[in-house]
Amino acid sequence: MQCMMCHRELPVADAAFCPYCGAAVQTQKRKVPETVRQLLSALEKQKDPVKKHAMLLEAEKEYPDSLEIAEEILFLGRLYERSAKKLDYSVIKSYLLHMYLTPENFSPERRTEMREELFHHPHLMRCLALSEDETAFLRRYLGRLSTEFITIFLLSSTYYTRSFFGFRLDTRMGRVLAEPACTMLCAIRADEALDMQQHELLYHAFYRAFVTETGGESRWVDELLEKRNLPVPAR
Repeated sequence: MQCMMCHRELPVADAAFCPYCGAAVQTQKRKVPETVRQLLSALEKQKDPVKKHAMLLEAEKEYPDSLEIAEEILFLGRLYERSAKKLDYSVIKSYLLHMYLTPENFSPERRTEMREELFHHPHLMRCLALSEDETAFLRRYLGRLSTEFITIFLLSSTYYTRSFFGFRLDTRMGRVLAEPACTMLCAIRADEALDMQQHELLYHAFYRAFVTETGGESRWVDELLEKRNLPVPAR
């Protein structure tokens, strides 16, 4: 089983809470046909996004009611459209969260488009329709998206991690990245275009993903949130 919040494999099958992020673990396992499991395993090994996209489209025809296949299509985003001639990070699904890190880089119209894709894209709507619990799937979706964003756009950034030629002045990523993480959490909280559920789910998902991916120490980002009179989510 995997944790629905941080997506790590659970070391104990009947655990009530995830040992990595503390989230409650769903006790009811979703039954996935063995043929779909084998297909998902093959998809995981396929690193070419164009070939992966083609495989997913064929899989969707064969298993139209598979949430697992629909979810992989959702998270692949437009990565299969990437080009060696043009650097375009927007083909990465989690790039959508950049509107909360560098909002000045996007026009109000573009942020509206990104927000619409984040919460109402047809691929997401398809997953929600196939899921047994829409809120649980949204938590999973936003948690996975946040984890991907933190890994690609924060932890791998020499700018945000303050690294030079592969050397980091401070290896405590929870401390180093607390400022940009707090910036994003503040922006999420201040986004008036989100409804109450979207606010809460995205705010908590990003916070938990950040703490998990930076080593489990939250005190630095917690201090910044408290200074800004923002709530510190329960872990």
